[in-house]
Amino acid sequence: MNSTIDKYIDRYMELFTPYKAGRWCYEDGILMTAIYDMYKVTGNKKYYDFVYNFYDNAILPDGYIKEYNPLDYSIDDVCPGIGLMKLYRDCKEERFAKALEAMYDQMMKHPRTKEGSFWHKRIYPNQVWMDGIYMGVLYVAMYANEFGIEESKADVDKQLHTLVKRLYDEDRKLFVHAYDEAKVMQWADKQTGKSPNVWARACGWVMMAAADIYEELHLDICKEILEKQIEGLKPYLEEGMLYQLVDIRKEHNYLETSGSVMFAYGIMKGKRLGILADDALGHQVFDTVVAKEFDGRNLYNICQVGGLDNFKRDGSFEYYMSENISVNEVKGVAPFIMAYSETY
Repeated sequence: MNSTIDKYIDRYMELFTPYKAGRWCYEDGILMTAIYDMYKVTGNKKYYDFVYNFYDNAILPDGYIKEYNPLDYSIDDVCPGIGLMKLYRDCKEERFAKALEAMYDQMMKHPRTKEGSFWHKRIYPNQVWMDGIYMGVLYVAMYANEFGIEESKADVDKQLHTLVKRLYDEDRKLFVHAYDEAKVMQWADKQTGKSPNVWARACGWVMMAAADIYEELHLDICKEILEKQIEGLKPYLEEGMLYQLVDIRKEHNYLETSGSVMFAYGIMKGKRLGILADDALGHQVFDTVVAKEFDGRNLYNICQVGGLDNFKRDGSFEYYMSENISVNEVKGVAPFIMAYSETY
């Protein structure tokens, strides 16, 4: 326990307003997951109530989710289902089961690459982003586990193997941010389809997803992904943290908080689940973030957003450095809380 972090979480909850004016979105979803993790390790009902109230306001009695359109086929919009599934497992409300089914139905109809991997979004055809493994593949794993759907368990296993096949760079021993099966995007290598750079938060999303999916389905590939990530990322830790672009040392690159705490979470949870032998490095990274980037009221040096397209977001060093660096941004705060819950 750390009373300063506890108070920070309380204050963050008190000041909470929906990220996108009430629209169903992954930013609110990851916060609900993080706060529910705190409920599970502490038993403190204030955390349960916070999460319950969020979903109570977002989901109607018939299970309809406000401000959610499955026909957008955005994998991000399935991410709030992770926290909802955790809540449902305790409260068993039928309307929540219906909402969970709606998101699972989206994923079963979601467009895929020829190899069977989910597109990141309908507007990003043929593209697999590491972010989406956490946003959507983890959700499918949870749903398949909860409701005993064997074909979806096999689907998750296949998609994780394809992730390694398509996004792992054997030469650098690192995972790149994304892959374009069609090889037409400006950022895609014309031979491999890979994006050029290794973004800390993308690595972090997959670290968290691998640990969480293992908890659900006990797939061997999860252990392989965690071990590859640790092997690849560990040499690039600087002062106990990861850079925004992990393996580049150039002016304007900076030690980034969200990717670092996601890395820490993956290691600590992997050890707790018995698939990693040691979690000392995870604790070291988390403690470094607390010492360097947290002053009790603010969490600093969080990349606000990162993505890839055929406009500004070209996958270059200059692009990743151009994105805003934020304070108390939920994409850093939520995994910070998740990592903290693993220290209990």
